[in-house]
Amino acid sequence: MNTLGEQIKKYRISIRMTQADFASRLGVTGASVSAYETGTRLPSYDILVKVSNILGVSTDTLLGRGKAGAVTVDVTGLTEEQRHLIRSTVEIFQQYNALRTTGGEGGDP
Repeated sequence: MNTLGEQIKKYRISIRMTQADFASRLGVTGASVSAYETGTRLPSYDILVKVSNILGVSTDTLLGRGKAGAVTVDVTGLTEEQRHLIRSTVEIFQQYNALRTTGGEGGDP
């Protein structure tokens, strides 16, 4: 099971962000980011929320409680109609993928 620090490091690297850049975005020192990633220090609640926003994953995912592969999308600034369209589009793709994996109609696109 991955620790919080391992999760932070994995997602930070996946978006090709250095510890220094990540620290700058978080408003902490590079030493703090290093300590979070090695598990010698835990981030505060406020920093944990910032970490999840920057990395685009939920705090549940970082803490090992989320669905594997789940991704959070920041929809701040979008209208309710735009948010609805995004939810609808996601549902369509999920249904399509479910059909493909259960041997439903269609084949490769």
